[in-house]
Amino acid sequence: MLIQENVQKLYLALGEVEGLTKDECFLALSKVPNYLMEMLVFLSLPTFVRLEWV
Repeated sequence: MLIQENVQKLYLALGEVEGLTKDECFLALSKVPNYLMEMLVFLSLPTFVRLEWV
């Protein structure tokens, strides 16, 4: 359940990125199964750092 909650947070966080299209958002989300640990690291970062990561 925790992973599902984090994926939902990721979708919301990507929605906050100015200039990111829906297609780019979906592309990023499609990579989650391959890069699960990196996603968890991303979600542990403060928002301003997340924006620099993407």
